[in-house]
Amino acid sequence: MNAPQPLGKPSQKLALDASSHEFALLAQREWSTVDPYWRQRALTQAMAQQPLPDKTMTPQEAGTYFTAMREALEDDLRRLAQSYPSVQWLWYLRRLPDLFDDALSTTGPYDRALMELMAATSTRSCAALPRTQGKIDFPVTVGTVRRVLRLASTCIVLSGIHSRLRRAGKGMAFEPSEQDLPSFVPAPEIQQAITLYDERVAASGSGLLGAGTKVLSDEHQYDDPAMVIVATSLPAWQELPSVKGTPADGQALTVWGRYVPRDFSLRTLRDLLQLTRPYPEDWWQPQLPALIALLQSIAVYLGAYTTYGWISLTRYGYLSLRRDILTELLTRALPELRKALDAWFPSQQLNDAQHVLELLDTLPSTLWPVTPPAVLHHAGDDVLVDLEAAGRHLLRLCTIAPPQQGPVVNIRAEHFEESVQDLIDRSPWKPSDRAPARQLKPRLPGQGEFTDLDAVGERKDTLLIVSCKSRPYTGEYDAGDYRTIRNTVTLVEQAVTKWQEVVKTFTDNPQGANYDLRRYRRILGLVCLPHVPYTLEGPATAIIDTSPEGIELRRVSSYGELSEWLNPKKQQP
Repeated sequence: MNAPQPLGKPSQKLALDASSHEFALLAQREWSTVDPYWRQRALTQAMAQQPLPDKTMTPQEAGTYFTAMREALEDDLRRLAQSYPSVQWLWYLRRLPDLFDDALSTTGPYDRALMELMAATSTRSCAALPRTQGKIDFPVTVGTVRRVLRLASTCIVLSGIHSRLRRAGKGMAFEPSEQDLPSFVPAPEIQQAITLYDERVAASGSGLLGAGTKVLSDEHQYDDPAMVIVATSLPAWQELPSVKGTPADGQALTVWGRYVPRDFSLRTLRDLLQLTRPYPEDWWQPQLPALIALLQSIAVYLGAYTTYGWISLTRYGYLSLRRDILTELLTRALPELRKALDAWFPSQQLNDAQHVLELLDTLPSTLWPVTPPAVLHHAGDDVLVDLEAAGRHLLRLCTIAPPQQGPVVNIRAEHFEESVQDLIDRSPWKPSDRAPARQLKPRLPGQGEFTDLDAVGERKDTLLIVSCKSRPYTGEYDAGDYRTIRNTVTLVEQAVTKWQEVVKTFTDNPQGANYDLRRYRRILGLVCLPHVPYTLEGPATAIIDTSPEGIELRRVSSYGELSEWLNPKKQQP
């Protein structure tokens, strides 16, 4: 279930949270006054840390300049974060209304994530969660709202600096501005490439393959490991289905929320771990099995014991639990979970519930490159579990980090190829027995092998051949690190050149020593990456096909884009 689908007809009454409503009204009223003041002050403070350049900055100079500004704003935000404990900050931030509109749908969610990350730097402790009739109820006053909005405004300025750092990493120069951050020097070729990249990311995102291959699946099989549940954020508040109680016997209702609870199978991650097990070097961090144990235990809690968990999760993306209840959930689940986890992670055995919680408290977090904030927020005898952050941490921890070499990376690449072929096999493009086999290494008469086919599809008289490039979406790539971006651009360009040559060879020589493609009228050559790659417009971004439903397929596409083209009528994960 990607969202809770309780039995019975949903009620027509919208279940509102009074404190959230009050907070939203105050925030909307104060925003027009607070935002211009603190945004300008943050901008002035950041620019005061660096002398205003009197000439156009090269991309490298701009990177140095904006890095100094970033660090200055981070220091200011760290000081501001000490105003409240992290759990209180999260309570406020998850109740902010939709104030951060932008033409690009990814900007608002990024700004919100940045606010939560900066707020999580607070070292203040919370003795207890304030409750009113069982609900968490932190003070909502004009003063608290203005402080939260100050954090929001400052983080939006910081987000603007992040955007400029990414542009500098893509090769853009900048010119000074006395009243604002330096602006980029018009470079039509780069700007068009960035615009297209942003549009494609907004449309498909990195999905579930930021790790470089498919590690989570929303399709479940009978022999799957215990599922995990996380929350994915929506761009805006809206009416969402939820349930009071458990999905099996709870009361259906509609809430005003911005998170969708989603359950995932760990089957593909298990398969990847089993493939890499023979190699002695662990590619995963010790927090990964602990996070899996937590999310599997939470799934049990939400499926069998909760009263208000689904409502909280749909509204705010988190759950609040008493520490003893969370410990008991883990204690009960660990004996069964360890049968799988000890086999997946033989060098990292989870001894007890306390060990799991201690590992989760050490989840690595950095301000640049940006990482998710903490999963656990402690408040006396209570723990707030952020399942939105947990989902992002899970994907990050499943990434086989650089250096990109060695047998484990090769296994990840093969796993990605199989994931792409499986995607094709579950679509109308599933190849018949007459199609060339995946991993075929075709030979021309009298010549050696000239390539191999990572994945294959066919439909009617069209053959689809795919070259898969397992490139993870790392923090360095997200931050626009010049070398990381350049390496990916080079990889894409070389892959496109090679694959165009392969298509031409097949077109000119439809029959070879070990293949016969004469029955195909068209051959589509595709390079597929786990996520949308940044590249200049040209052969890599060329549209090679448009489905009857109007879905375009580019010569270099992400797994998500390929999925949408293959199955345009099916809702994509």
